[in-house]
Amino acid sequence: MIATTLKQYYDYLVIKGYQEETSRNRYWNVCHFIGFIQKDFMEVTQSDVKAYYTYLQERPNKIKGRGKLKSSSILHHIRSIELFYLFLFEFKKISSPLQLELPSIKEETDFVREILTQREIKQLYKEATIKESVILHLGYGCGLRVSELVAVNKEDLYLKENLLLVPKGKNNKRRIIPFTQQMQVDFVAYLAEEPAAVQALVVNTKGRRMQAWTYNQLLKRLLKAIAIPVERLEKISIHSLRHSIATHLLASGMELEQVREFLGHEQLETTEIYTHIHSSQLKTLQDEQ
Repeated sequence: MIATTLKQYYDYLVIKGYQEETSRNRYWNVCHFIGFIQKDFMEVTQSDVKAYYTYLQERPNKIKGRGKLKSSSILHHIRSIELFYLFLFEFKKISSPLQLELPSIKEETDFVREILTQREIKQLYKEATIKESVILHLGYGCGLRVSELVAVNKEDLYLKENLLLVPKGKNNKRRIIPFTQQMQVDFVAYLAEEPAAVQALVVNTKGRRMQAWTYNQLLKRLLKAIAIPVERLEKISIHSLRHSIATHLLASGMELEQVREFLGHEQLETTEIYTHIHSSQLKTLQDEQ
């Protein structure tokens, strides 16, 4: 039974959108976990996962000279188990998913994303001019990459349908992003003030397409206006708006696959980075719900 279930789990991951290599690694991670606990996977408890977590913290890295496992590797092992039990729950093999309540794992730098809380985003909007609100809408509300933000044109806005077209995202991938009624109102008000002859949606003071460094300057001004601490101010860029909306959507319960579509990620692994939220960041977000 376990061999068949594990094969189904592997197929489930591939269908979900994970790369084959990632799916194989997650498959073997669960195999290793089951071998460690020496019991039926249907009888696994929270204590079993905690014991395995402790084991991983102490387990030496199999690559010679690398010491213990990195925290990022431990995260992948634990995530594999979590996904396995979500799979079992989704296909009604168990009555409820396994709730993993583990001590916080110190993330590697690559997994930490400086984000703004929902309260801070609201404060930014209160301080923003109509033009700055449009920039916040594009970077946060639509989750655009910096390159997409620079490239967006007036013709990419479909105001009647409340849609933004990204004709050429990363790897020339096209996607359509819905936006809210309030965003539509702000876009209309902004366009009424801008010269119709200019193709770019957002322009600088010289009437030319705004570039990344100017977007960052405008955001820094807003951040200073809402008294963001200097140590955080240095870490936040215009791209942090995209990190923030991704984190907020996942924290609100949106499915990983839906967030992937919204962000325009090619691989689900890229979106999954946003699930590795620093514990203090996650607590702040939860306090604001």
